[in-house]
Amino acid sequence: MIFKILFIEPRSPFHIGIKEGSLEKTMHHVPSDTLFSALCNVYRIVYGREKLEKLLKEFLDGEPPFMVSSVFPCINGKPLFPLPRNIDKYRLEIEGDGKALKGVEFVDEGIFRRLLKGEKVTVRKENLIQKKVISLERKDALWKEIERPRVSIDRLSSSTEIYHFGEVIFTDKLHFLMDISDDELEEEILTTLRVLGDEGIGGDRTCGRGLFSISEIREIEFDEIDSEWFVTLSMVYPRKDEMIYLKESYFELLERGGWVYSPEERGLRKRFVRMIREGSVIRGKMKGRLVEVARGDYPIYRYGYAFLLPLRVGR
Repeated sequence: MIFKILFIEPRSPFHIGIKEGSLEKTMHHVPSDTLFSALCNVYRIVYGREKLEKLLKEFLDGEPPFMVSSVFPCINGKPLFPLPRNIDKYRLEIEGDGKALKGVEFVDEGIFRRLLKGEKVTVRKENLIQKKVISLERKDALWKEIERPRVSIDRLSSSTEIYHFGEVIFTDKLHFLMDISDDELEEEILTTLRVLGDEGIGGDRTCGRGLFSISEIREIEFDEIDSEWFVTLSMVYPRKDEMIYLKESYFELLERGGWVYSPEERGLRKRFVRMIREGSVIRGKMKGRLVEVARGDYPIYRYGYAFLLPLRVGR
């Protein structure tokens, strides 16, 4: 399996909200639905609404012309991947600290590839970085979280109230995977990404947050493992007939909400949906879909297609 891997250089802090109403906290990666939404907004600016609607129809018809993973951190310029959620202390062991695995979100590429093959991996405690990353690469910190104090002013009484806004400053590159075969569409998406880098992704873009530049694009290959189990590198919203796949799967759900951001629609709330998180391990080749989350002058969709890699699971 060969995909495109795109590396981006952050040019400002990011705010990727964990849940609505919690401004103090931010994620350490950009979910695929956030990336896709941002791409669609900018694609429309560059190529027009009619062309965007034509593109979205292919997704709605169940034939996505391209797919993206979530955006993950790097370590020393090398990609990190989500820890598969079927992995326990018997498959990945941290010497001297069996409980430390519980909070781990990401592992380096070498460890990730070994876990896909079903191998047992043992690492030392010094390979645990910021309690969230396991890597044989050495680095003190991959990101820094800060809370900036801000002031809100009541429009009626002019009274003020201090609140805190969370941001994450990445100290290394970020990356995501893309599966695309149409050369013309690929060039359009890359053009859209370059514009998006100046527009920003995530929250607080009007204050210059979420800016980035594309630094490298190359191919990445994964083994074709014969397995009925798959790990997802994206957020997934299953079709109704795919819910049966979850019966024996290892997965975590994340509630997604937020507000619509587009030239026509402001102040329109998206309905909450529960999605399968990155790193979830699913028994069955789930496809996922777009899900409608709001309707104003036109429908608003959330991206929920599965970006899957096969892996071996010990029973």
